[in-house]
Amino acid sequence: MTAPGAVKRSPTRAATAAVAGLVVAALIVGLAPPLIAGTGLIGADGVDGETVFTLAIFVPLLVVAIVGGRLTGIATLKMGTGPGARLAQGLAIGFAGLLIAAGFAAISGTLVRGAGAPLSVVSLAIGAVVVLVQVTAEEAYFRGWLQPLLATAWGGRVAVPVVAIGFALLHVAGGVRGPLELLNLLIGGLLFGLLAARGRGLAGAIGAHAAWNGAEQLALGLDPNPGIGGYGALVDYDLVGKALWGGSDAGLNASVAMTISLLALVVPMVLLMRRRIARA
Repeated sequence: MTAPGAVKRSPTRAATAAVAGLVVAALIVGLAPPLIAGTGLIGADGVDGETVFTLAIFVPLLVVAIVGGRLTGIATLKMGTGPGARLAQGLAIGFAGLLIAAGFAAISGTLVRGAGAPLSVVSLAIGAVVVLVQVTAEEAYFRGWLQPLLATAWGGRVAVPVVAIGFALLHVAGGVRGPLELLNLLIGGLLFGLLAARGRGLAGAIGAHAAWNGAEQLALGLDPNPGIGGYGALVDYDLVGKALWGGSDAGLNASVAMTISLLALVVPMVLLMRRRIARA
C-alpha cells in the first residue's frame, strides 16, 4: 500500500501513533451516539434518524483519519493504481460475497421473505450516500491511514492482519460482543486490507465494503434483522431460525454463512498475494 522504497519508520513511533488512533476511534464510536442523543438531534425514525446517527459517528472518524494522516505523513485518501478498475473489482467482490453468504443462509432454511415496506427512490439514494460515507470513513481510517503507517515500520505482512484485528476490536466499542461476529469482522478486515494492499490505495477496499453493506441493507433488506431499515430496500428478506446461520438480531454478521463466504474470498487472495503483501 505504500510506495516501494518508502522511508522506514520507527516501529515504536508507528505503534504509538496507531494505538493513539485506535483509542480516538473507540472514543468517537463509544461517545458520539450518547452525546448527540443528549442534544435531541437523534430521535426521529426513518431517514432523518439513521442519517444523523450515522454521520455523527463517521464524519468525525473521516476527519480524524485525514488529520492523522497529515500528521504522520500518510496520504490517507490515496485511491491507488487504476482506481476505476479497482473500484469496479471491489464492487463485484463485495456483492458476490454477500450473495454467497445469503445463499448459504437460504440453503440452511433461515432466509425468508419479509413483510416489506413502501419503496422510495429518494430514501434509497440517501441511504446509498450515507453507506458510502460510512465505509469511506472506515476504510480511510484503517486501510488509508493505520495500515500504511504500520506497513512503513513492519511491512504489509504485519500491517494487514494487525489493522484487521484493530478494525474488529473497534466494533466492541460499538456494542459488538459475539465471538463469531468479531471473527467475521476480522476476516472482513483482512479482505479489505488485502484489496488495499493489492491496489496500493483505497479504491478496491471501498468498493467491496460499500457493495457488501449497501446490498445487505438497501438491496436485500437483511440489515437490520428482522425488519427493514429507515431507508427501505429493493426487496425485503429476513433471517429467522438458527442463530448460527443468521437467525439472530445480528443477522449475517454473526453467522457461519458469512464466515464461509469471507474465507472463500480471502484464502485465494492470500495465496495469490503472499509476495506482494510483503512489499506493500
